[in-house]
Amino acid sequence: MQPLTDFLHQETEIEKQQKKTGTFVPDFSEMKSQAPHLTNDLFFHNRDIYISKHNRYAPYPLHSHQFLELNYIYSGHCQQIINGQTYMLNQGDILLMDVGSKHQIECLEEEDIVINLLFKDNNISLQSLEEIQGNNSLLYHLLLSRHSHLEISQNFIILRSEEIPKVPQLLHRMIEEYFFQKDFSQEILKHSLSILLYELARSLPTAQKKLLQTRQDPFLQVLELIDRDYRGLTLAKAADQLKFNKNYLSNLVKEKSGQTFTELVHQKRLMSAKLLIQSTDFSIETICQTVGFSNKTYFYKQFALMYGMKPSEMRRKS
Repeated sequence: MQPLTDFLHQETEIEKQQKKTGTFVPDFSEMKSQAPHLTNDLFFHNRDIYISKHNRYAPYPLHSHQFLELNYIYSGHCQQIINGQTYMLNQGDILLMDVGSKHQIECLEEEDIVINLLFKDNNISLQSLEEIQGNNSLLYHLLLSRHSHLEISQNFIILRSEEIPKVPQLLHRMIEEYFFQKDFSQEILKHSLSILLYELARSLPTAQKKLLQTRQDPFLQVLELIDRDYRGLTLAKAADQLKFNKNYLSNLVKEKSGQTFTELVHQKRLMSAKLLIQSTDFSIETICQTVGFSNKTYFYKQFALMYGMKPSEMRRKS
């Protein structure tokens, strides 16, 4: 990574000017306005993403975007003011800012390298990343769709380096492919972007997980247990693991979800089956057994009810 590190530490013309004066030099004409709002047209020319290094040696004024922005701290530190609150980011951390979030960046020193990654697709947002999680997690799926009152309204998320151990290596490869173009660089970037989005979705510390950690909501504990142990889980086993009375657990699930405990377990099994159908070559019978269904006829019937098609139809469309 040394060539990339050396490249990123080279001073741009704007950095040279800012180093002399200590004052901000606009990198886009739109930044000269009082409350700049940066649009897609400035960045994307037949590309899925735009990657740049943030200019050092002067504070960057308050601004907002019409797209999801990712700030990656390649080295050093970075202090930002986001929606009026001050946050310190360290090497390896990521800041995700949704459409409309406003931020300004304090002066970066020589060793502070911050990478900006902008997504062209307007459908990519914090909500879409949560929905990716919801496709394979009963906890996310139920709480995002039925219990939105539990969510904390926030248009940015900070992912600390210890939460995203695999992401830096992926980002370094993407940055290298972007700045040192070779054969197939655009194709590699396009596919790396998909992997990046799934890695971010996997790491996303949603409001629901924070509630689970801080309030120990019993229903959230049930959902997390089902997500983890759904294959052979029964009401009796769940009650034993959670130290709940079996009748209490049954009534709790019915009250909170409108479904029985068994129905929730089957829902999670079907979600996992869908993922395996779309992403593997396993036979439908193998998938049925893998996710915990012993009756193949029942599995086919429930799958069609939940997804509106047979497992074989879904595989053909994948």
